[in-house]
Amino acid sequence: MEEQDMLNSHETIINENILPRLKAVEEGMAAFQQEVSNIKTDLMGVQKGQAQLEITLLKEGQLNREIMNENKELTNRLLTHVLNKDEKESQAEIEEKKADQQSKIEARKAKWEILGKIFAVLAGSGSILYLIVEAVSKQ
Repeated sequence: MEEQDMLNSHETIINENILPRLKAVEEGMAAFQQEVSNIKTDLMGVQKGQAQLEITLLKEGQLNREIMNENKELTNRLLTHVLNKDEKESQAEIEEKKADQQSKIEARKAKWEILGKIFAVLAGSGSILYLIVEAVSKQ
């Protein structure tokens, strides 16, 4: 009988203590596995989103580089245009100054020519007057 009591007590212990604990552990394990599965699913979603974000950033970086290169090219063209315009304006100013100086030189030259002619006429007329006065006084 003692064996029967022992079997009964073991059965009671198993049914009342061990089986509910084992069931709780199995339920906990199932919940844990479900959470691990959910986390894996979330992680895969994050990895997929990260890959998409990386691709988007690479595309935007490429577009930004293209825009920067276009802006650089346009800036260089504008700078070249402005420098050429400044050079042309500078060349035009130099030529204008040369033309002004040349016209001043021509004006001075013309004035001196006129003055020379006047002095020549005056000097020549003085000589003629002198000859006339001499001729009249000798008579």
